[in-house]
Amino acid sequence: MAARKKKKTTIKLATTKLPGESEQQYVAWLLYCDSGSIDKLLHLWEGLHQGFTETSPEFIGLRSRLGDLVSRRTLASWSKKFQWVKRRDMKLAEDLTALREETQRIATTRKHKVAEAFKRSIDLKIKQLRKGEAVSTSDVKALWEMLRTELGLSTGKTEISHKINEDDQVPPTPEEDELGKEIDQAIKNFYDKKRRTPEK
Repeated sequence: MAARKKKKTTIKLATTKLPGESEQQYVAWLLYCDSGSIDKLLHLWEGLHQGFTETSPEFIGLRSRLGDLVSRRTLASWSKKFQWVKRRDMKLAEDLTALREETQRIATTRKHKVAEAFKRSIDLKIKQLRKGEAVSTSDVKALWEMLRTELGLSTGKTEISHKINEDDQVPPTPEEDELGKEIDQAIKNFYDKKRRTPEK
């Protein structure tokens, strides 16, 4: 009777610790991701055992997790068995995605806060106008320019001395339309009030 062929078990790749992968092997892979090659990993590992921890105490925990130094051949076998190269690429993609999402989150939050602050300032100016207090168009213009600057948009100042690039022109967003209407109304109210107020 012919001997049954052993089924080759396929490990599902992940950037977390894989089944059968020891703590030492996993930490070695993480260090491989940071260093970029097995030779550099080996050099760093050797350094951890040659006094790096005396000048950099934060490496003490890393050295204890890595344990005793292994040979380059052992590292190469771990790399093959646990597919270090493919997993490094996966980790890089994950890290870049996370970084992009965090950057977008920060940018969105910042823009929202800037727009909210601008809206509060405009509301305040409108209240001042309703109370009969003086509000200059330069105040409103300064607020508008601050908002545009914070959002990375043109304030219109450079358009006087430079030719407008039609390719850069984009229609305003609904939020910008709404803010523009509020500014127009504030300026209109100001001049209407000025016309109604008799000169002394």
